[in-house]
Amino acid sequence: MTERFADTLQRDAEAGQLHHLLPPSVPVAQPRTAPAGAGAGQVHQLLTLAAVLHHVLLMDSSCGPADEPALRRVNRVLDTALETCLQLDAARQQLQGAITTQRALEIVLEMLAARVELGQASQVDHRKVAARLCSARDTVTRTVGEWNRIGRRFTQLTRLLPAQLKTGFEALEPVLPDEMDRLAQACLSTSADVQFSLSQRAQAWAARRSDPARPSGFGPEDFGAWLSSLEDARAQAAADFAGAREAYLQAVLNFDREHACLVRARSLRRAAETGFRLNARSAPDYSDAIMDENRRNHAMLASQAQRMASQYHLYALAGLLPRQFGIIEPAAGY
Repeated sequence: MTERFADTLQRDAEAGQLHHLLPPSVPVAQPRTAPAGAGAGQVHQLLTLAAVLHHVLLMDSSCGPADEPALRRVNRVLDTALETCLQLDAARQQLQGAITTQRALEIVLEMLAARVELGQASQVDHRKVAARLCSARDTVTRTVGEWNRIGRRFTQLTRLLPAQLKTGFEALEPVLPDEMDRLAQACLSTSADVQFSLSQRAQAWAARRSDPARPSGFGPEDFGAWLSSLEDARAQAAADFAGAREAYLQAVLNFDREHACLVRARSLRRAAETGFRLNARSAPDYSDAIMDENRRNHAMLASQAQRMASQYHLYALAGLLPRQFGIIEPAAGY
């Protein structure tokens, strides 16, 4: 079953194409596309993370409340799609790791069966490794279910197939203190939506002046309430960014810890493999090392996706996420 699934996954990845682009809701930079004369039978390049986000902007021209500021809405939409892309890529790598683990245990069981026939191993060890293989197959089944669940969410958000997302995202550099301060300042302006609030206030003032039943003018009470709402928005923005910064720092610590655990588990598995091939380590010990490495890899991939999502979330709060991927022209004013 797993081999057929892996083959299907690869075929879908090679056949993935981008379809049904709708008019954009904001000025966006046009990505590179395949030549117009490309035949239907040719293999098309998979979509990068930036290309998927560009497609989401083109597709979601009417998402969000009508009175929501455009900059905030764009960053919210991209942030949601980006987090799903990261989770999908992690689930794909976790599935590949689970299948690799199952195949490795199958090889161990075959080698152990040969040793049992030669009288170099016991039936007890053979039964123990067989039980671990059953557990590994259950892990593959659960991971396939997780891949399908995240894949359905990815398709709902992007109208693309999960296999169309290109794998292997570049590792992010940590956010330095100066950059963090810049993002915090940008977050205050973006979340407060000063320009939008001014426009909203001007529209209300114009409506009041055109209404003969209401007194004209922009009174101090109105101005005070408007300033108060802006200050409340800035305070909420500062609190939101502070929470996002703490989440990012915690995600960095979690990733570093899981990565260190994976490095150690990988080293132990290699040592166990050498001992098993020299018939100096038991097959169950080697099988345990294989499964522990897969568990650590699974946890590391999840923490890596969370770390990247929390870092991109900082840029989304600052209103700078579209620029990070070059999908909005600088002249557009975003």
